[in-house]
Amino acid sequence: MLDTPAIPNTPVPPPPARGWVKPLLMVTPYVVLYVIAIWLVAITDSEPERVGRLWQWFIPAIGLVAAYGGWHRMRAAGEAPAPYLIKQVLHWGATLAVVLLLFWPTLQIYLNAETHGFVVIYVLGLAAVLSGVHTDWKMGLFGLFLVASGIGIAFFDDNAMLMTLIGSAIIGIGLSVVIRRHSHA
Repeated sequence: MLDTPAIPNTPVPPPPARGWVKPLLMVTPYVVLYVIAIWLVAITDSEPERVGRLWQWFIPAIGLVAAYGGWHRMRAAGEAPAPYLIKQVLHWGATLAVVLLLFWPTLQIYLNAETHGFVVIYVLGLAAVLSGVHTDWKMGLFGLFLVASGIGIAFFDDNAMLMTLIGSAIIGIGLSVVIRRHSHA
């Protein structure tokens, strides 16, 4: 038998962790969107005049997350960054333009402030679903969440609606993490 030289006591590095950290970091921007959307939907009934401006500021944030979410897919498809970013700016710019038109002074005589909030939620939900179809499925899931929020405003009282929204957000985030984890396993 051959004697092999003794290896000094060197610590063996642990195997790389296959935990939830990376998938959770990938969905963190979406978590932030869900939290802000829950807050905005919750105040739509109580502060309808103020919430219109807040929804308008929320649209660029959604657009940034949509662009971020689709970046990997865009790179994998071999698309150049400039056309991709132009498409994102046009998509979310058009969404913002529609929402701004809803708050045009002459249009405000047709819709009250609460109805404006309701319509904005549906417009953003549709824009996010369409973005999800073309860029990242998590944005589509967020869009469905917004549409469900609009339905919640229409049919549930505040407490039931808020609980429904929180539950939908938890389900959406959970599905995002689980599907992402299984697709990379």
